[in-house]
This record gives sequence, C-alpha cells and structure tokens, in this order.
Amino acid sequence: MKKLILKTALITFWTAVACGAVLLLILDLAAPKFMMDFTGSLGMKSVSANYAYDEYERSGDPAYLARAFLILENNGEDKKALVRWEELYESEGFGAYCETGAPEGEDLPAYSYRDYLTGCAARLKYRLSGSSAAGKTAALTFALSETKPTFPQGNPVIALSAEAMKKEDGAFLGEIYGALSDPIFERNAEYTRLMKQLEGYVHA
Repeated sequence: MKKLILKTALITFWTAVACGAVLLLILDLAAPKFMMDFTGSLGMKSVSANYAYDEYERSGDPAYLARAFLILENNGEDKKALVRWEELYESEGFGAYCETGAPEGEDLPAYSYRDYLTGCAARLKYRLSGSSAAGKTAALTFALSETKPTFPQGNPVIALSAEAMKKEDGAFLGEIYGALSDPIFERNAEYTRLMKQLEGYVHA
C-alpha cells in the first residue's frame, strides 16, 4: 500500500513538473513580453533583456528594443548593450519613437527621453573606450552631436561628464571643458553648473 502511495505521489510530482515545463516553453515561444516582465521581477536582468529583444522581433515595437538596451546598459553588459543601441539608433523609427516619450510605468527621468537614451549611449561608449583617447573623443563627439544648443537639463554631455567624473578622468574632462567653450551653447544655469564642476578638474 505504501509503495502504491509513493508511486502515485512520484507520478503526480513528475507530471506537474512536465506540465510546468511545457507551460514555460509555450510562454517562452508565444509570450516573450510576459516572460520579460516575469524574469525582470525575479531580478534576472540579462534574461529579461533577451525576452525584451524577442518581443521587439515579434512586434517590431522599438520600445522593447530600447528596454533591452537600457536593461543591459544599467546591468553593466556594455558590449551587448552597444549592439542593441546601434540597432535602435539606426532604426528608421528612432526619432519618432523618442518623441512619444518614456514608456508608461518606467522609472525614468522626466527630461527629454531622447536625451536620456543618447546620454546612456554616450556613457556606454566612454566605458567601452577604456584607455583609448580616440574612443573617448568619439564618445564626446557623439554626445555633442546629440546635445541641443539650448543645453537642456539631462543632456548627453552632462551624462558623459558625470561618468568621467566617477573615474576622475581629468584629461578627458578637460577635453569636454574645451569643447563646451563653443559659443553655440546657451550659457544657462545647466551650462554654468557643469562648467564650474569641470573647472575643478581642469585646474586641479
């Protein structure tokens, strides 16, 4: 009798496991958005980014490609994040997508969504440049190209400068300081605040 009960319990257990595995497989193939949210809630950032990209491939919605990029960039997976960024930035609908603003429910800054995304990309390019002066200059050139003359809050040059300040990269911060001397930029509060911060490194 005990053997029968044990055998029945084992059959029930393995049947439940098999059903669960089949359900996960179905969700994996048919519902990447659900799996993206589910794995993200479990703290499985890299896996969640993969599902976000799967959902982008399924739906063509750039919001999911942007989410994949941001998850990877914030999670320190820089090389993979760069691949996602380049695909997003070069996509035909990138500009229009940025105009829609940050996705609802996302914990993102209130300023320009394009500035936020390009600022993250500038930081990413800087980190990947390592000790390469040319790579750092390329990151700065990109940030400058995406920063409006009005020098708004949270622009890419501010994001890039903050990243360089973390590493106390005085030489590169001096390069940023020199680039910002260009009269094209409005001398507003954001500009003045950043220049004062940069001066501390330039004249140290």
